[in-house]
Order: sequence, then C-alpha cells, then structure tokens
Amino acid sequence: MKKAFRFLLLAVVVLLAANCSSFRKAAPAKKAPEAAILCVANSAYKIEVTVDRNLYEIKTVKSKDLDRNRNLKHAADNMIYLTPGTHQVTIRSRGKIVYDQRLHVRPDETKIINL
Repeated sequence: MKKAFRFLLLAVVVLLAANCSSFRKAAPAKKAPEAAILCVANSAYKIEVTVDRNLYEIKTVKSKDLDRNRNLKHAADNMIYLTPGTHQVTIRSRGKIVYDQRLHVRPDETKIINL
C-alpha cells in the first residue's frame, strides 16, 4: 500500500510540475524581419553611407559581378542591414554627395541603389 501511495504521489508531483509555467520551455524569440540596402556601381570603390545619422564605410559592388552571381560574398559583406520602414539615406564618394533620398524598404527586401 505504501509503494502504491508513493507512486501515486510521485505521479501527481510530476504532472503538476509539467503543467507549471516555470517548467515549460520558453518559446523561441521570433527574429525580426530585416531589410538591407546594397550599393552597386560599374567599379568597386569606397563610399560613406549615412542611414538615419548612422555612418557606414563600405565598398560598392560591381554590377557585372552581381548580374553573374559572382563574388556574392563581397556583396553580402557590403550590405547595410536595417529595420523595415522609411530611412534617410545619404551616400558620399570622395567627399561629394552622390545620393540623398528617403528610402522605404519592406521586410526581407534588399534595395539596390545604382550609383
């Protein structure tokens, strides 16, 4: 009788622990969708990109490399990841402003800026 009572008590404790919220696995946090911008030109050169007052120093990606799916690692290294929405984007090359616009990007979109 004692064994049956202990087994029943253990089963009740296990069931209560399984239903208790502190013993449940936490749901994985959902990753917020990201957007990106990529600057493309005829040749690769250094540029300064300001997105909402944040400064990035990157290189342009050659348009022929992007068209032929070549050197995609270089393209990925020079993408600027940001939150979806509208952003003020200013691009400087050799001290001159070559692009200055408000840009809207959707979630999971890569906006290509041709320079």
